Amino acid sequence: MCLSHFFLARSCQQLLVCLCFLGVCLPRSVSAYEPPAQILFGGDLAYPPLEWLEKNQIKGFNIELAREVARIGGSKAVHQLGNWPDTVHALEQGRLDVVPMYYSLERSRKFIFTQAYLYSSHAIYALPSAMRVSSIDGLVDKTVALEEESFAHQQLRHLVNKPNLVLTSNTLTAIEAVLQGKADYAVLASLAAESLLRQHEWKLERMGPPFWSRGYAFAVNKNKPELAEWLQDSLSATIANGQYQTLYQKWHNELEPAQRNNRWLSFFSTGFALLLALLALGGSWYWSLKRKVEMRTHELSEALVQRESAEQELRRAAQFDAQTGLAKLPYFIDQLDDYFHSHQQPVKQEKEILVLKLVDLDVIVRTFGFSRAEMIVSALASHLIKLEDAFCSYLGRGVFALFLNKGNALALFEHLSSAMAESDPGLSSQFVGGSAYWPQHGRSAGKLMRHAETALAMSEVRHRRWLAYEAAMEPSRVDLDIISIFIDGNVQGIFPVFQPQLDLRSGKITSAEVLVRWQHPRLGLVPPNVFIPLLENSGLIEQVTEQMIDEAVRVAVLLRKRYLPCCISINIAAYDLIETNLAEIVSQTLVRYQGLPSDIKLELTETSVASDPQRVQQVLGELSERGIYASVDDFGTGYSSLSYLSLFPIRELKIDRSFVGDMLDNPRNHSIVRSTILMARELGLVTVAEGVEDDQTLQMLKKDGCDIAQGYVIARPLPEAEFIEFMCAHAAQTFDISQFMKG
Repeated sequence: MCLSHFFLARSCQQLLVCLCFLGVCLPRSVSAYEPPAQILFGGDLAYPPLEWLEKNQIKGFNIELAREVARIGGSKAVHQLGNWPDTVHALEQGRLDVVPMYYSLERSRKFIFTQAYLYSSHAIYALPSAMRVSSIDGLVDKTVALEEESFAHQQLRHLVNKPNLVLTSNTLTAIEAVLQGKADYAVLASLAAESLLRQHEWKLERMGPPFWSRGYAFAVNKNKPELAEWLQDSLSATIANGQYQTLYQKWHNELEPAQRNNRWLSFFSTGFALLLALLALGGSWYWSLKRKVEMRTHELSEALVQRESAEQELRRAAQFDAQTGLAKLPYFIDQLDDYFHSHQQPVKQEKEILVLKLVDLDVIVRTFGFSRAEMIVSALASHLIKLEDAFCSYLGRGVFALFLNKGNALALFEHLSSAMAESDPGLSSQFVGGSAYWPQHGRSAGKLMRHAETALAMSEVRHRRWLAYEAAMEPSRVDLDIISIFIDGNVQGIFPVFQPQLDLRSGKITSAEVLVRWQHPRLGLVPPNVFIPLLENSGLIEQVTEQMIDEAVRVAVLLRKRYLPCCISINIAAYDLIETNLAEIVSQTLVRYQGLPSDIKLELTETSVASDPQRVQQVLGELSERGIYASVDDFGTGYSSLSYLSLFPIRELKIDRSFVGDMLDNPRNHSIVRSTILMARELGLVTVAEGVEDDQTLQMLKKDGCDIAQGYVIARPLPEAEFIEFMCAHAAQTFDISQFMKG
């Protein structure tokens, strides 16, 4: 009886807290983003109680929650269930809009997540006769079944000592693999696994305590940030208006099956709670009616005041952002144009439009979620409001526009950073910005905004904190043509050339570097230093990289089959490492041409790894496990080059041509080259000197102990046919410098 009273008291307390919460809180308004009429949600074909297909009927807690969230946001949820690996790939490729899944750091690089709406854990399952294993460490050398592309799969495939994995299309087939003896154990999400075990009455047991407790959230394709923001707002509204709690209560017995034994007590508590709610509502109705009678005489006199107040609120809502309290862009532009119109010649005070961006906001969203990012945005807005003689606007996605007297933008950045850190050390952030000046750069707000945004974009490209607008920042017509050609995907005239590399120890040509060239039908020969930076900055370099990987592997295999083995190196950009599945692209190309890992190597520059070292370390680790090693290009020109040697699996250093080119006449550069060779030898690394132009430099490099040389003294970059002819001609020849001199 005491236990009953305890549960009853707890239920009453929860009800009262909920009533108080609903009385003082309003649901957050759904985003102004206009969603499509239908949102395509994906899911697992056999994953009860969250989602499953039964007699051609789609069921589950996730299904009903998605429908309610879509309805709240003014759209309709359409569901498509399938095998889990296919569902994840469909979301990556944009064929699905939203898929509920466990949050992980690896997944956050591919998808945008809402806040978690459910928490669950994982466990190890096996037959009762199996040896007890209570942790992942005990699964080494065991055969383990798990769902492909699941959270468990992500965790286990990165282990150094990983078990033998049996990958299945869903949780149901993973359980069947253990029952049929194809696997000793299974690592599965507890909620779905135990639901399936109860449903089929299978005799599989959980081996130990649960682990990997993770939040379950909606994941959205990374190319649809507006959809993600709308979905987050709709989910927040669903939680705030009580619909989420209603759905959770409906599925309570399935989501928390351990509490089924207390069903009678839950029923009693619910009944009492409903009775208490009815009493509370009845009292509220009586009080409301009495209050209406008392205030009837005041309504007519206050109607005009209320109407005026409502109109003011509507005007403010149209002019100012609700989150930050700053002006919306149309109102900001209108106010600036009014100012410019009323302040004609002579100009007494130059003005500045400064467009400021929180540079790490996207990282914060991926790591901590939208709520944390919004907290930082709101904090910065509060400090902008306090600025004297400044009018500010919020443009969204962490971008602000400030209209103020022409001044020192960098000093303002320091002031804002200090203010953020003082108010809350956890809210500190970095800014990047661009400015346009009135009347120097224009006399209309629209033109000045465009110029300030151009300066901001150039600041990001040049890795500068701030730049003022210059006419030279405007893109050229040729640049726009190049980007347009690659966006359309109709790229013609891209071809490779190969520059041989001489092994100074054996005198043989054993390696080469593949370089890209572009002879466009209309633009003519476009130099690489023109189109490569454009493609890297606009995220289009992947097309060129994939083609060069393909060409390098194809030619390397062709040479190896002619008994002329030649390792061909490929330049890799930052986008390739961070935004693409580079390891898979390389592996598939090797399989397609029957290539060997030793046929190619990858050349990285400092800019390739500076933006996300953790991601680069992961990618290079995957490649290294497959036998594909990396080289540091332009070594010695960056501040972080030495750190690469400890962070990444590097096997080769390419000494930059700026040191090699004049090493005979510049003792300082010669010393740098010689010390780099000595250091590499101590670390067991191969050294390549690039930009070798004469035989004296070649001989000095050989004397200093350099392993490989590359430059015009050996050969210029050659088209494929000439390169293969060059390799055949020098196949049986030993080192003779006269063979490489150009007469």
